[in-house]
Amino acid sequence: MSRFVFFAFSFLLMNKAFAYMDYAPNQNLMEQVESEPYRILPKNSYYTLAIDADFFKPVFMGANNFNLYKYDFYHGNGYWIDLRSEFRPHPDLNLNLKFDVTQGTSSNGPTYLAMMVPHVGVTFRAHSILGLEWEFRLSDIDRQTIGTGLFIEEKETVGGSVIGKVDDLTLKLMVDGTGSFRVDGGVTAIDAHLWNGLLGGTVLIQEVDTDFHAPQFTESLYSKKSWPNGFGYAAETAMNSNANASLLAIEYKDRFENLSFSLRPQFRHYGKGILGSLPGKISHNYVSYDQNDKPFTTLMNIFAFGDDVNTYSAQINLEYRFNSFYKIYSETELISYLFHDQDAIRAALFRCGLKFYPFQHRDDEFGFLVGNKYLSASTTQSAGSSSRTYSAPNYPDFENKALFLKQLYWMINYSVKL
Repeated sequence: MSRFVFFAFSFLLMNKAFAYMDYAPNQNLMEQVESEPYRILPKNSYYTLAIDADFFKPVFMGANNFNLYKYDFYHGNGYWIDLRSEFRPHPDLNLNLKFDVTQGTSSNGPTYLAMMVPHVGVTFRAHSILGLEWEFRLSDIDRQTIGTGLFIEEKETVGGSVIGKVDDLTLKLMVDGTGSFRVDGGVTAIDAHLWNGLLGGTVLIQEVDTDFHAPQFTESLYSKKSWPNGFGYAAETAMNSNANASLLAIEYKDRFENLSFSLRPQFRHYGKGILGSLPGKISHNYVSYDQNDKPFTTLMNIFAFGDDVNTYSAQINLEYRFNSFYKIYSETELISYLFHDQDAIRAALFRCGLKFYPFQHRDDEFGFLVGNKYLSASTTQSAGSSSRTYSAPNYPDFENKALFLKQLYWMINYSVKL
C-alpha cells in the first residue's frame, strides 16, 4: 500500500524536465565506455565505438495552440541515434566522430525529414609548457558553461577551446563560432578560476557587428562549490557599460536507500540592455532531442521574453527504484519571471513517469512519461518570407522563441546503449 501511495504522489507531483536519453558527449569516450560494462561494440586501446539510441512516440493532450502536429519535428513516431567513435593514435591525441541519425516524425514518410548531423572534434594534450598542463580542442567542443552559467550554460558549441592548469589554477579560452545567443556573430570567453571554481572570473567578448549590438566586453566574478554531503552553491555577478546581472543558486542532493532526490532553488537578475537588444531576438541553430535535460531557467529561455527581470525558480527531482527492474521519477521546475516593464511569467513545468529495465545486466529502458515541458525545434523559413515551413533540429531558426514550450503530452519510449 505504501508503495502505491508513493507512486501516486510521484506521478501527480508537479515536475521538471526529464532527459529522455542521456546526453552523449563527443569526447573521452574510452573512459565512459570503460565505466559501462554493458556496452558490446568493439573497443581496444586505440579505438572505441558506442551507440546511444532512443525511439519515441509522444501524444499531445488538451489545447494545442502551437499547431504542433503540422510544424513540430518531434511529434513521433521518431528516433534519435548517436553513433560515436574515438580514435587514439597517441595517449595525448583524441579524434572523435559523432553522427546524430534522426527522424523526429513518421508523418512525412520514411526519408523526408530523416537526416544525419556530423560532429567532429580533435583533442590534443601537451605537458609542462610554461609550467602548465594544456588541453587544446578544435571544432566540436561539446557543451560549454562559462562561470556558473549566468550567460552561457550547457551550450552546444563549435569553435575551439584551450585549457591550461597548474596546481589549483585553471585558465580557459573558448571561441564559439556558432554564436552563443544568435546564429549571427561569434563569442569569445575567458575564464580563470582557483580551487575548482571556489573563486573565478570571466570576460565575455562579443562581436559588435550583429543585429543586437551587445557591449563588446562583459566581466563577471563567481564562486561555486560542492561538498561530499550533498550541499553546493553557485554565485556570480557581472557588469558592463549597460547594466549588471547576477545569479545565486543553492543545491542539495541525497539518497535514502531506494529514494534519491535533489533540490535547487535559484535567483537570477538581468538589467535592461545587459546584452544590448538581444531580448526578443533569440535564435536556435541546433535543437537536438538530447537537449531535453536542460533547465528552463537559462538566459536563452529568459531572453526569449525580455530582460530587466528578476527570476525565481526551483528544481525538485525525485526518483524511487523499487528493484532492479522498475523505477518511478518525478522532476519539477517551478519558475517565476518578474519583468520590470511587462507582465510576469509563472509556470510549473513537469515530466514524470515509470521506467522498466527488462535486462538485469544491461541499461535498456522502456519508459512512460507525462509532461508539459516540450522541446521546440528549429523552424525553417522560405526565403524572403516570415511564414513557417517545417521544423528540424539543425536549421537556423530566426523566429524568436524559447527552447521549450508548455504543452501537455504523454510519451512512450525505448532507450538502448550498445
